[in-house]
Amino acid sequence: MTKFTPKLVVPAIVAVLMLSACGFKPRSALVLPDDLGPVLVASQDPNSRLADALERRLAAAGIPLKDAEAGSPLNPDPRKPVDYTGNAVLDLKTERWGDLPIALDSQGRAQENSLRYAVVFEVRDADGKVTLPEQTIELSRDYVASPTNSIGTEGEREVLVREMQRDMVSSILLRIDTVYRRIQAESAQAKAKP
Repeated sequence: MTKFTPKLVVPAIVAVLMLSACGFKPRSALVLPDDLGPVLVASQDPNSRLADALERRLAAAGIPLKDAEAGSPLNPDPRKPVDYTGNAVLDLKTERWGDLPIALDSQGRAQENSLRYAVVFEVRDADGKVTLPEQTIELSRDYVASPTNSIGTEGEREVLVREMQRDMVSSILLRIDTVYRRIQAESAQAKAKP
């Protein structure tokens, strides 16, 4: 049995009051339309780490998912394209990476690069109707590229790739959440008008 200690209660109450005074509110769950149904994350790349990460985050948010792996009811033959009918689809249309040198040394070698990551996606409902039109999200991070230490540069780049993929997942879900919350609010306002 734990012992009640008032010394711990007072700081906790103060912290809650300070957070509420500054306008902090815990973020609620991801908003998707109730009639959207199970979501299938589709990607042109069958090994997309972004698609896998999106599926994990959607599942963690309690969104039902559909599986499109080879041998599943949606894709029994891996040589045929996936049949998306009857499922809501988060379609990752393109996913592009690029490195752009932004500083060169006296010998023309890249000293600093800008790593760029762009994703184009849309969301369709189970009837194939586009509920979130094509969206583009672009991220970029700069990193130092030492021409004499390429191993360290590759390690730094890999860390940036992982961080940018996490940021892209958050950006995509935030964009989806924002759009559907706005649609939901507009619908509620329209219903409230006489």
